[in-house]
Amino acid sequence: MLKQKHIHSFVRWSNIYCRMVTFMLIGFGIYFVLGNCSKEIGKQKHTTYYVDAESGNDINEGTSEDFPWKTLQKIEKAQLYPGDTVRFKRGTSFVGPLYITNSGDSLNHITLSDYGDSQLPAPAFTNSVFDEKKGNFGNCIRIQGSYIVVENLYCHHTVAQLPENTGGFTTMWELGAIYIDKQAEYCIIRNNELFDCGVGIKSYGRYTLIENNFIHDCNRVLKEWNWGPIGIWIGSDYQEICYNRIFNYRVIDPRIIWGPNSYGGGADGGAIEIDDARINKSNISIHHNYTKDCQGFLEVTWSDMQQNPEYTDFAIHHNISDDFQQFIALWCGAECRIENNTIIRRKVNVNDWGVFNITQKNSKNYIRNNIIVVENNVVIFNVGKNGNAQPNNTIENNLYYAAFGILNMGKEGPGSMPIFGNPLFLNYRESDIPKDFSITRKSPAIDKGLELGYKTDFGKTKIPQGNAPDAGAFEFYE
Repeated sequence: MLKQKHIHSFVRWSNIYCRMVTFMLIGFGIYFVLGNCSKEIGKQKHTTYYVDAESGNDINEGTSEDFPWKTLQKIEKAQLYPGDTVRFKRGTSFVGPLYITNSGDSLNHITLSDYGDSQLPAPAFTNSVFDEKKGNFGNCIRIQGSYIVVENLYCHHTVAQLPENTGGFTTMWELGAIYIDKQAEYCIIRNNELFDCGVGIKSYGRYTLIENNFIHDCNRVLKEWNWGPIGIWIGSDYQEICYNRIFNYRVIDPRIIWGPNSYGGGADGGAIEIDDARINKSNISIHHNYTKDCQGFLEVTWSDMQQNPEYTDFAIHHNISDDFQQFIALWCGAECRIENNTIIRRKVNVNDWGVFNITQKNSKNYIRNNIIVVENNVVIFNVGKNGNAQPNNTIENNLYYAAFGILNMGKEGPGSMPIFGNPLFLNYRESDIPKDFSITRKSPAIDKGLELGYKTDFGKTKIPQGNAPDAGAFEFYE
């Protein structure tokens, strides 16, 4: 009986053990299958969608050039995943707004781009409607997701002039042919052309890169009583604006009655603007841009919602500006670096603010290694020492030259180690391309700059080429 009992016990435990092993094997199998499935899901194939406004059809799958979609609405209804691309056919036109609400990730952006015959015009987008009640703010493309790339597209003739009774600042801030919303981060806007857009690119998205765009020719007021057109408009921090060309963003209109002279016939607009005092801003980099015939290169303002927000640490370097009015109007901004720019001011109008108009008291900005060439007695430092504003800037190693008229330094300049003389540009009088503002062999700007840590000049030449960096946006290079 004892043996029998032991046998029964052994059998019972053997059965339990077998069941345990079986369950373990089944579990492992499930895990193996599910694990492989999850891996496959993780490796999800990236999809490219094609959109042809002329020959497409929304009943198509949209995943080949032969069977493209037709409308922007089809894109908005689609679920876009990281790594997906939406391509618009060259030579076709679309009317926005197009809302992009999905997000890519740090390894796989969602991309909006082009396809088709390279000889045909880039895919064209426009939107001339501003209807606040319907949430249409004249945007061609409005980005609400993160990790989005917009490239190789053409935006044109977007809304500008709004009725006088249309909202205030917060309404105006909704404008932008390409618009990046506050919740969108790590977006890239590159290689696009924007023509006659009241606001070209407006970005509230942190860590946005805006590079190598051509923004040009808008001469319309944004609102009857105030703003002129703006090429790039920044509303938050941690953004980079580089290698863009912005031409002819300005307007002269009797309805613009604010400004230094405060009378009709005022002028406004500009290449780049930073504002919206609801949001503190830091770490904005503006470099290697070329602007021409704009109503100022950069305006940084705070007077919209609250005074004296915290604006700090802007890097403005290696830009070429051949514009009207100020190079920089820094109504607010501390410890900003304004360095190695080539600044030409030969054009004047009724609202001449000077080259540097920096008003925040004790803001301690740095103005170094710049070349400033003026004509028509344009003042260089419009405020400063012994004036109402005392920014207490550090001004060093800048080159100053009056190509025509007198050299009017103003109240704050010339600072320490100034250089006076003709910078000897390659082609100053008939300049039309950035290279025309490169310096030649006998330029007094050579080796006269401070070492500020920059690696390449406007033309991507290594810095320095001689014993020390040169003043201005270009290093002399043979």
